[in-house]
Amino acid sequence: MKMNILNKAAALLGLILCVAPSCSDFLEREDDGKLQEAEVFARFDKVNQLVTQLYSDMYRNSPGLNMIYSYNIGTLCDELEFNNADNAPALKILNGQLSADPAAIGAVYGGSGYGWWWTYYQSIRKANKIIAGVKQYNTPDHPSRPGLLSKRIGEAYFFRAYYHYMILRFHGEMVYSDRVYSLEEDPASYAVRESVHASVEKMCRDLDEAARRLPAKQEGEEFNRIDKGTCLAVKTLARWIAAQPLYNGGLLDEEGNHTGISPLGEIDNRAGLAEYMTYDENRWKAVVSAAEEFMKLVEEGRYALYSEDGEDILENSGDKVYKRLEQMFRKNSFYQKEAILTLTNGKDTRWIQDNVPASFGSGQTRNQPTQEQVDMYEVIDNEANCGWDIYTAKEKGLYDDANPYVNRDPRFYRDIVYAGAILQGKEYNPADGSDALTNTSGTDTRNTRTGYALRKFIHNDWSQTASISGMPFPLIRLPEIMLVYAEALNETNGDVATMRSMLDQIRERSFMKPVPASFDGDKAVRRDYIERERRVELFFENNRYFTVRYKGIMTNPAELSREESYLAMPVETRAQAWFDGGNGQYPQTQHYVHGMQCVRDEANGKVVVNGKKYRMERIESKQLAPRKVLPRDYFFPINSNEIAKTPSLVQNPGW
Repeated sequence: MKMNILNKAAALLGLILCVAPSCSDFLEREDDGKLQEAEVFARFDKVNQLVTQLYSDMYRNSPGLNMIYSYNIGTLCDELEFNNADNAPALKILNGQLSADPAAIGAVYGGSGYGWWWTYYQSIRKANKIIAGVKQYNTPDHPSRPGLLSKRIGEAYFFRAYYHYMILRFHGEMVYSDRVYSLEEDPASYAVRESVHASVEKMCRDLDEAARRLPAKQEGEEFNRIDKGTCLAVKTLARWIAAQPLYNGGLLDEEGNHTGISPLGEIDNRAGLAEYMTYDENRWKAVVSAAEEFMKLVEEGRYALYSEDGEDILENSGDKVYKRLEQMFRKNSFYQKEAILTLTNGKDTRWIQDNVPASFGSGQTRNQPTQEQVDMYEVIDNEANCGWDIYTAKEKGLYDDANPYVNRDPRFYRDIVYAGAILQGKEYNPADGSDALTNTSGTDTRNTRTGYALRKFIHNDWSQTASISGMPFPLIRLPEIMLVYAEALNETNGDVATMRSMLDQIRERSFMKPVPASFDGDKAVRRDYIERERRVELFFENNRYFTVRYKGIMTNPAELSREESYLAMPVETRAQAWFDGGNGQYPQTQHYVHGMQCVRDEANGKVVVNGKKYRMERIESKQLAPRKVLPRDYFFPINSNEIAKTPSLVQNPGW
């Protein structure tokens, strides 16, 4: 479902939808503007304007490429490194400067300092006012298009659920606000955070009601508005979150069994803690049911993976980047069939300049892929007709760390600018010159610290004088639901053929080989492939940051133990020694990120850049080592002003 900006958004209509911070608490209670309400809700066109405002709110407040100002939230995990252009908020967060104080929140991600919690509840209140007002004042339907009012009510139900879903992602537990509160009520009687499972059930009821009122596809003048599939997709994702270890059984041991231990440790004071530490497979079965309900729309042809542009190689990209992969995010047909929910505030041509290397047009290289991300792109085995992780490929003699950029998943060449890659017809050289890698603890450089630059969402034909406006950003797209479905089937011992089909369809679209035969016979192998496919397919799409938290990865004892082994190695050589020693992925505690540097070696170098030979060496980024990632960082804090106004809320653990 492609989303328009909807520039004709209505005014807030004074007292009815007051969102100024002086109005009252985040769960703002009903005001006394009854006369104005009656006048507004007596007219369909006024209600239509109010619903349009909910769309405008999503345009403003559903972060896309630039979730924390001009930086992606992947810079806060092992997906991306960052530089310090514009006094990077990622640096402040990973230096431990974030707190619940409004000034700290405003400095890193909340703009004015109110933060996501306050912002999303303002939109929730608008939805509640619409749902209640239409019922109370018996709003008439559209005079010539009967049934249109019911659609608008369905959209209000969707947005009420959607903004609660966003609170779930950032803050965890919440107050599920599904009505307008009166001035006579004591906030302590309703402003109490509840179990995530209770909130998710309410969220799903709202989404079911929205789906019941909305068509599978919006047509004509309704084109680009919320439809049934959007509702069912958010429902699937909400249930997927509720089934994860953070809310379902606690930390996993090395065999994948739930331990009943909280990922947050001793600071965990969540309301539903006892419920979260009990594993219930029914939560996964609910994910399967929700995903299958959505997949019926795929079977009916409403959604499909983008498959246009053929197998041509993109001009001025060397012989690596397939046209289909590079252009899919720019095609209307992608947003009509594969994208389920789309944001149009991606960024314009200036955003591209922020992310290309310096020599490609005064670039700033803000979001830099890490070695952790690069290692997720599998190696193609043409003889076996499958793709292997690089660690297995190394054992089979198919991967050489000294020459690491050959025969990789085609999405690697679309997503990553690496030593010797061709971008805009020019060779990228992180070995010397203006794009040279700068791996120091200093924070003022705008060069790469990992040896890589971002390519995904970058236009290959961009220039400083190009006129590129409004790059759309897919908030939810079909592959994410397919991967959730595969994971849920795996966790419930479901049909293996369906799991394989979900992954192989995504891979085939991307010119990638199928998963190997070992996928069929081993649940742990399937988990690994599903995880890796998620990290590759959804790279730079606001996924990895949340996944490591839902799964309790960053405080898992196994990962902490692996980090101890890593730190026991000599500091200057441990990045390479860890890989050479066959230890697999770097520890996923989120404390360290890595890269690859070019070392001049005319005798033995296997990578050629600008006619010179280099050997490749893994390095540990020195900017922040370790990054300050603590158990409290499973959730963002709530603005302390909100807690002061309504103490019954209780602050998130550790904040």
